[in-house]
Amino acid sequence: RQVRKRFQAGELYIDDSLQHRHLSDELVSMDEKAAVLAQMDIPFLRQPVSAQLDALAAELRAQWVAFNRELKQGKLTHLEYDKDTQRLTWRKPKGENQKAREQALYEQLPYCDVADVFRFVNGQCQFLSALTPLQPRYAKKVADADSLMAVIIAQAMNHGNQVMARTSDIPYHVLESTYQQYLRQATLHVANDCISNAIAALPIFPHYSFDLDSLYGAVDGQKFGVERPTVKARYSRKYFGRGKGVVAYTLLCNHVPLNGYLI
Repeated sequence: RQVRKRFQAGELYIDDSLQHRHLSDELVSMDEKAAVLAQMDIPFLRQPVSAQLDALAAELRAQWVAFNRELKQGKLTHLEYDKDTQRLTWRKPKGENQKAREQALYEQLPYCDVADVFRFVNGQCQFLSALTPLQPRYAKKVADADSLMAVIIAQAMNHGNQVMARTSDIPYHVLESTYQQYLRQATLHVANDCISNAIAALPIFPHYSFDLDSLYGAVDGQKFGVERPTVKARYSRKYFGRGKGVVAYTLLCNHVPLNGYLI
């Protein structure tokens, strides 16, 4: 058993074996690539590995000492150390007068309808142009922006085209033909990419991340109940009671949905 463990860890090797050879046998020899390495002129390649490891270990120790000192001095307000459990807990720091600043910011934003938000976003990134007809040759006319926005809102709000036709001045047959011709998974993905890329190009986008130098992402599942049973709808007493529902599995990055699937 000990021999097998050491073979798997690479501590033991056999020269005539293909699976348990020494690591140096798998690498290209330094003599073969000496001329190429000299032309690349990379400084850290000219230093021994042991010297590089010692430098990195010293740098890591210095960072740990500085972290421990700042934690004891109370400078890291977003970290809490429990001496009983010996666990370090991270929490989101709260700024002073956070509610007052949020209220002052939102008071500057004018009240507007959802359709006005659609028109503003479309004016910035033209995402409605990604909604192309399924049969361009047989399309009688190009759908206008109002019909496309009405169909998207009807499906997003789970109202349907009939309810949208009764509450708007767009006839039902126009909404239904627009829905059948323009709203597809492929076109919605392209439209979502247009909006996501436009948001990512904003100067404020990096400030929503935890680190300005790194971009973090996460996945989230949101539950939605369905009125009519579908192939993907499932029972879940915890989330849907006696009815059925689906889960929108979404990839988020800085609060921006980059991709999503129904599971």
